[in-house]
Formats: sequence, structure tokens, C-alpha cells
Amino acid sequence: MKNAVLGIVSALVFAGSLISLSAQQKESAATPLTAEDREKHTEEKHAKPILDALALKDADKEAKLRPMLAKHFKALNTWHDQNDAKIKALWGEFDKARSAKSDAGADAALEQIGGVYASFKPEHEKFDQELSTILTPEQIETVKDAMTINKVKITFNAYGEIFPGITAEHKAFILKNLKAAREEAIDAGSMPEKSAFFKKYKIKIEAYLTAHGFDVKESYRVFVAKQKAEQNAKKAAPTGEKK
Repeated sequence: MKNAVLGIVSALVFAGSLISLSAQQKESAATPLTAEDREKHTEEKHAKPILDALALKDADKEAKLRPMLAKHFKALNTWHDQNDAKIKALWGEFDKARSAKSDAGADAALEQIGGVYASFKPEHEKFDQELSTILTPEQIETVKDAMTINKVKITFNAYGEIFPGITAEHKAFILKNLKAAREEAIDAGSMPEKSAFFKKYKIKIEAYLTAHGFDVKESYRVFVAKQKAEQNAKKAAPTGEKK
């Protein structure tokens, strides 16, 4: 009898705990995040991949870097809130000009985009300077690669596969322009816009390769055909007997 009573009491306590937890969850869900909470979440979202990539293993350096990143991303987000409508319209003009095969129109749109971003240049330069006070040049490269999901390395390696005949001189030109793209892309407000900055420089790279005797369209066609053939071969390969 005593055990039965204890069992009932335990069940009631457990049920009460569940009700309390459920009430807390509902209250939490009903309470919207403050602007400060959202800002901190956004800053952490941007800072985490950078800190993960750096893997500093130096608590003092990381303690100095975190507020530096938070301050920069806050300034970046504020600037984009004020300028994104204009920037988006200009990228739309760039895309239309490219579709119409109007180099002059595309160049004009890019020039205007550059003009808008000129007002963010002081913050960009301050960020570079602040990073240099605690990080090595190689670590700063890592920060910028993390901010652009390693597009320099990925695109550079892809060019090596698409154009197997490129020389050291060609590679130097490609790398220089991809890093220039990265320098602009770290100020972009979204991943599609970061890609758009890389597209701007890929146009220059491909014009350079064309001028140096490469058939860019044919090289892409061969590369895509090769990729598809490899994918089809993998799909057709026997998967082995199931045990």
C-alpha cells in the first residue's frame, strides 16, 4: 500500500513538472526576441564560422576579436539597411545589361555600385586595420575566406580543372582578381551578392583567358560534359550485394 501511495505521489510530481515545463515553453515562445537579442544572434551567426576557421586556441586573442567582429557586423548591417534598396536595383541593371550583351551598360551599373559602396570604405579600412593588430596576414586571409565561404580557393581550383593548359602567369592573374573579388564581397549583405562580386571579376578573368588563346565556352562545355559523364558513371556503378 505504501509503495502504491509513493507511486501515485511520484506520478503527480512528474505530471506537475511537465505542466510547469510546458507553461515555461509557452511563455518563452510567446515572448518575442528583442531587437538586441536579434542583433546578438546575427552577430554570433557571422562570427562563428570565422572563429571556427581561425581555431585560435588563444583565449586572449579571441576575447579581443569577438567584440571587434560584433562591432563590424553591426556597422555592416546598419549600412546595408540604409543602402540595400539602391544596391539591389543596380545589380538588377547589371544583370539586364549582361543579358542584353551590353558591356557598356554592365560597366555603368558596376561603377554606380562601386559609388554606393564608397561610403562604406572607411569602415572596411578600419576593420582591416583592427584585424592587423591581433592577427597575422595569413589569419586575416582566413577571416576573409570564411566571410566568403572559401570562394577564392574553390573558384581558383575550378579554373585549374576547366583550363588545364593555364600557366603560372595565368594563375597569378586569376588569383589576384579572385582576391580582389573577395575584398569587395566581404562588404556584401548577402551570399547572392557576394557571388555577384565574384561574377564581376570572373568576367575579367575569362576575357583575359580569351585574349590568351583559350576558348572559354568550349572549355566550359567540355568540363560540364566530363562532370556529367562522371556522375552518370557513379550512378551506373554496381552498389554491391546487400548483406
